[in-house]
Amino acid sequence: MPGAATPSFDGGRRAVVMRGILTTRRLRLTPVGEDDLEELLALHADPRAFADDLTEPLTDREQMRWVLDRWIQAWQQHGTGYLTVRARAQAPAPAPAPAPAPIQQTGGAAIPSGLLGVVGLTHLEHEGEQSLSAYWRLTPAATGHGIATEAMAAVLTDPRLGGADHEVIAVTAEANRPSRSLAARLGFAPAPPGRAAPGGREGDILLIRPPGRTPPRTL
Repeated sequence: MPGAATPSFDGGRRAVVMRGILTTRRLRLTPVGEDDLEELLALHADPRAFADDLTEPLTDREQMRWVLDRWIQAWQQHGTGYLTVRARAQAPAPAPAPAPAPIQQTGGAAIPSGLLGVVGLTHLEHEGEQSLSAYWRLTPAATGHGIATEAMAAVLTDPRLGGADHEVIAVTAEANRPSRSLAARLGFAPAPPGRAAPGGREGDILLIRPPGRTPPRTL
């Protein structure tokens, strides 16, 4: 499977879009593309997916298209970015199902079909320094199955995406206990005093994962 060059922090434009997919025992992760628009809108418009977050859900299709365009550009510029998460045995779906999808039994754990969420790493410049910023968001039906841990562990250890070789940051609401617990399992820890969260939003905290940290083993 051809892949991207290791992300460059020197301003070089030598990265290329990762081709193909990244798989775990249960999941298939694929770089976001134009065909994912409707499913991504359904996820990011669902208030339940933002219940513990300070971010507001998206409600406008064109706003989601604008966001998706920039996610695709991130892959083109840096060779790293966001990936859709689906069950490994399932083919991609161009649009969300009109009714709740059936439950798929995978390795003894029941996980839904359809889009399970979005995870990934993007480049972020903050206070004059370059970092990789982690992102994860799951559909409500996909929570409680270890999916976010399994997907992000794969992202952080894939050599094409650079998470093992560079500092990775995550910004989350201080009151978002599920997100903070997930980050801790992945090797993130609170930033030292004096290092503020990018964006300066009250209620957010900055978490840091140093280079070389090994994520937990997943089922």
